[in-house]
Amino acid sequence: MSEFCLVLCTCPDMESARNIARQSVEQGLAACVNIIPGLESVYQWQGELQTDSEIQLVSKTYKPKLDALYKLVVGLHPYDEPEWLIIEIADGSPTYLEWIKSCTK
Repeated sequence: MSEFCLVLCTCPDMESARNIARQSVEQGLAACVNIIPGLESVYQWQGELQTDSEIQLVSKTYKPKLDALYKLVVGLHPYDEPEWLIIEIADGSPTYLEWIKSCTK
């Protein structure tokens, strides 16, 4: 089982995406957060079909930081129910993984 993971979270606008990304890295909860604009999401919400432009955040983190990262995201996020998906990193460059660990201690 890996000690590292990626966290996916969408945001409605660049301001909230940058705020979450910056605070995640500044607080040592993620080593890096990619901000990927131009996403279009089609989904069900409260019984209605929705289509929205969103920004995808991809956070690289160390598993012991997940709870604190989740609390930060939920506290800053404008959505009632923000996307929070965790993808385990099966393997990677040992030096890159060590970098993630060192940034999130």
